[in-house]
Amino acid sequence: MKLLKNIRYLITQNKERQVLENVDVLIHQDEIHEIGRGLSDYLNPETVIDCSEKVVMPGLINTHTHSSMTVLRGISDNSVLQDWLENYIFPAEDKIEEEDAYLGTLLASIEMLETGTTTFNDMYFHMENVADAVEDTGIRAVLSKGLTDIEDKGDLYGAENLIRTYAGHERIDIGVGPHSVYTCSEELLLDAKELAEKYDALYHIHLSETEKENQDLLEDKGMRPTEYLDELGILDENVIAAHGTHLTEDDMLRLQRTKTGLAHNPAANMKLGSGRADVIELYERGLNIGLGTDGPASNNSLNMFDEAKLSALIHKERDPEALTEQEILDMLTIDGAKALNIDDKVGSIEKGKKADLVTIDLNQISMRPFYGVRGVISNLVYSFDGTVSEVFVNGEKVVEGGELQTVRREEVFKAVQSQVPKFEGE
Repeated sequence: MKLLKNIRYLITQNKERQVLENVDVLIHQDEIHEIGRGLSDYLNPETVIDCSEKVVMPGLINTHTHSSMTVLRGISDNSVLQDWLENYIFPAEDKIEEEDAYLGTLLASIEMLETGTTTFNDMYFHMENVADAVEDTGIRAVLSKGLTDIEDKGDLYGAENLIRTYAGHERIDIGVGPHSVYTCSEELLLDAKELAEKYDALYHIHLSETEKENQDLLEDKGMRPTEYLDELGILDENVIAAHGTHLTEDDMLRLQRTKTGLAHNPAANMKLGSGRADVIELYERGLNIGLGTDGPASNNSLNMFDEAKLSALIHKERDPEALTEQEILDMLTIDGAKALNIDDKVGSIEKGKKADLVTIDLNQISMRPFYGVRGVISNLVYSFDGTVSEVFVNGEKVVEGGELQTVRREEVFKAVQSQVPKFEGE
């Protein structure tokens, strides 16, 4: 057993959004076993952590990324999405091998865990190697093999085999990841949906990332992407759509009616000039909206606290009352979990849920001063730089003193850097 003792502020993110003061949290195996005061008086846990000057909160959830792309971080900037993809990213991706996918995910997991993210939702290729990195670092993930049939039929067999291989895994869930309406045929989109339904798996897709995507499909099919996917019978509560920029009223009604989840990626969308999702309108319609970084080649950070601040600020451009710090915190945690259909396990600190927790020392400059409970949440969204103390995933302490303990960080850094000449074309 592990005991987090005398927690100054416990941000539960439960249904009532309670913030408890001066309480203990007992972790038994992989779960939160008990929350209360004075638990050490009648228990004898193996590990006790004094949290009297700490905030404890649920681990953050990155609802959309491509973790292997850390190997391409900084390879190209200052381009719109289509030019960026066709002239820089696709050629570089042709050189990504299994070891690169593994190393890239190791590096991404270090960054995510050391800034408080305990779960990420990924879509890419070489997913078996991505899963190996997840195993080695101790992070939690939802992994979807990216499917396209630009050149040949998407690898549905490989996607199904991945689902079977990781069935019942403690920290890895497998989804189905058709890339987008412009890289997948109607047949592949429907076959992927059939596969997802067969295994009750998440269906992870890019949706309306740019206005060009919308216009191209209008010319080809006479429908916008949201309408097209809805008419195919694909949209439902088991779908998470990434981006969702330039949505019409009809698009939003369809997402609302089908209870489709949305991954909001403000930094990547702004960096590529793609626009931004009308999150305020979608939030008011009751959609489950999580925050995502997108890939580290287009963001270029995986720090979800940075994403939180940016999301809060860009939507306050004309209305400072829009999207409160509590609503942003919801997107970082419980709403992200709902969008991924894993809120029965993570996203809040409640008895019986998985022990995915983050501790944050109040004695650091970005957390001082704080004005009670509201001030602490304000600091987390607007000023905190992501420097966490400890991180627990599935009950295991993977970060201590702000550094990941499960892999040799310096060796990962060196190995990733050694791959740079290959992607530079030298």
